[in-house]
Amino acid sequence: MARSLRPIEVFPITTRYLTVLRVTDVSPGMRRVTLGGEQLQAHVAANGYPVAAFRSDGVDDEFKLMFKHPDLEEALGPSQADGVVNWPRDPKLLMRTYTVRRWDPVAGEIDVDFVRHGVGPASSWSYRAEPGETIQIAGPKSSSGHPEDADWTLLAGDETALPAIGRWLENWPAGERGQVFVEIADDSHRQDLPVPAGVELTWLSRDGAEPGTTTLLFDAIRAADWWDGKVFAWVAGETLTLTPIRRWLRNEKGLPKEQVEVTGYWRRQEVAVSEGDASLPDFEATEDERDRFDELAEIAPGFALRVAATIGLATAFDASPRTLDELVTKTGADRTGLGKLVRYLVAVGVAEDLGDGRFELTGVGRELEDDHHVDELRLDGVHAQRELAGMLALLTAVRTGRGDDTHRFGKSFAQRVADDAALLTDRLEHEAETAVYFADALAAKVPSGVSTVVVAGEASGSYARALVRANPGARVTVVAAPSEIEILRRIHGEHERVGYVPGSMLDARPEPVDAILLTGRLNELPDADAVHVLKQAAAGLNPGGRILVFGDVLDELARDHDFEDDLIDFALSGGGGRSHEEYLALFDAAGFEEPERTTVGWGLTLYTSVGSTG
Repeated sequence: MARSLRPIEVFPITTRYLTVLRVTDVSPGMRRVTLGGEQLQAHVAANGYPVAAFRSDGVDDEFKLMFKHPDLEEALGPSQADGVVNWPRDPKLLMRTYTVRRWDPVAGEIDVDFVRHGVGPASSWSYRAEPGETIQIAGPKSSSGHPEDADWTLLAGDETALPAIGRWLENWPAGERGQVFVEIADDSHRQDLPVPAGVELTWLSRDGAEPGTTTLLFDAIRAADWWDGKVFAWVAGETLTLTPIRRWLRNEKGLPKEQVEVTGYWRRQEVAVSEGDASLPDFEATEDERDRFDELAEIAPGFALRVAATIGLATAFDASPRTLDELVTKTGADRTGLGKLVRYLVAVGVAEDLGDGRFELTGVGRELEDDHHVDELRLDGVHAQRELAGMLALLTAVRTGRGDDTHRFGKSFAQRVADDAALLTDRLEHEAETAVYFADALAAKVPSGVSTVVVAGEASGSYARALVRANPGARVTVVAAPSEIEILRRIHGEHERVGYVPGSMLDARPEPVDAILLTGRLNELPDADAVHVLKQAAAGLNPGGRILVFGDVLDELARDHDFEDDLIDFALSGGGGRSHEEYLALFDAAGFEEPERTTVGWGLTLYTSVGSTG
């Protein structure tokens, strides 16, 4: 399974208001703002929700800062909810993501470093910030540490990554080896950073070139000595300059996903300056390319983008202008068909016709270089297959209450995935990668006295492993289809206290256990089937045993993507997302007492019920 070598700890998302304590210039290119205040401590928000104490235990922890939109009197920001925050649905919400440069819990201080270049709300705020003023933040929501099981570490980034790199060097584990490359505007922007034994630090100066326009980082990484042993590579900076670095690390150096973390911290694009304030962008005239990309993921543009992602069009361009014949050679596509696709992509602004027989991707189109986008869009992947099947079945589902997916394809979508090894592997690997952010937090909610547990549903192998990590005396049985078990064993390996039994959530348990954990897939069952699953679980519990149901709840924090998943599940299975009241109705219909509700991770819900009403 592609799990990062870096250990990660996930905690509830919080929001709080902090005060500017100091403003200093670390270098001609970096301004540091120190924040503090009573709300760094655990407290209760004005709306009654508890806010945990501020945490930042990692080296590149990210959090959001809220800034005032020019059209508003004060900044918009989220409100605290149960382990998550409630974001306002307003286009004038203005926030930026920054790294915690320093966190001193004793002094109660956070340092945030702002790069002094460009026009933007964050930069402008840092220029004008004065002690005593207040700003709202949200997060961090997780912390990641130094990679484990690596022989050496490669760090590289431009000045936007310098806060993370600086904190990383200050917390470098003794005896670990590393190579560090930092791109800056010129030598005067160097910072006095510690260089631990076994670490080599190289500064790279652009000598006047605009940020995001050079290949300095890539050139330096390629020219560096490639040490023996397992490497972990962390690279951050301008998004488009990182694409060839990511490709080189993965393809040329052959590094698997768990050894590579490449993150775009910012995106170079044209910014229209506000006539009223030259230090701010004109928000109406400046188009956000990520928002534009999301808008394109609709019907015809969406299908075209999915085809482009599936055939590897961005890889074929390789960030350079290409002729149609070059693209045909690199993709293996039909020339006529690819010509029509590229022509359409030009029409919708994803590609540009340079007029000399060559084409190139626009800034919007280069979002296709993003691995996350490709994983979700590629038509040979389970995510897009599920999305398309759900949309095809939606009309009949809305008209009749049940989709026609099985009639259309001869078998249900779930069965089609089960019968296709590639789709099934894609689904289980994706579930396992996502569960990294919730598994340990979920396991911590299970009482230590529980010694035997059955887990069934989404990411069952991940949650089983987390349960035995959290409770050294527990034995866990994963119930899954035989085809799933084979893949789960390959993803997670063997563990002496984790067993696998062929079956499904609908089956009765042959031997009673202390707890049964059902994850995620109740959404894929109609109410009657979901009640049956709960009854079967009740019959398989020891006296006083617990039934645990884990997943999303459609509440006031749900967003459009949550309701999109609800529609797709309904169209494909007759199930769908459920509100809190609908979950309570399921437990009541199954004969269980009203469950305890707990928020786990970033807004997911764990329902726990002990025994049943008989």
